[in-house]
Amino acid sequence: MKPADDLPRPAAALTAGLLARKGLARKPVLAHAEEAGASPSDALAERLARTARATKDRAAFTLRLDADRRLRLRLAAAIAGRSAQQLVTEAIDAMLDDMAELEPLASRIAALEGRSQR
Repeated sequence: MKPADDLPRPAAALTAGLLARKGLARKPVLAHAEEAGASPSDALAERLARTARATKDRAAFTLRLDADRRLRLRLAAAIAGRSAQQLVTEAIDAMLDDMAELEPLASRIAALEGRSQR
């Protein structure tokens, strides 16, 4: 099995939505926050909170796997007697739990949204 870094990456599509007219490009949110004296994590939390408001409680996304990973995931699901969705969700949860820097941001976003965390 090849490491993910060795896999060829598809070229990103350059669309009109990614382009800005000369002189009209906006600074990244974190740059604005630093100029205003806010910490970058506060600005990031506010931006993510706005994004979260626009999404539902659950969201679907596409996960592209090479043939070997897909086969192994399907076999693991069959052996465990569980769905691939359950296995992937558990793996993501374990990875996120190991990233201590996520908790403060998630707490801020939950507070901005007026809801409790999981």
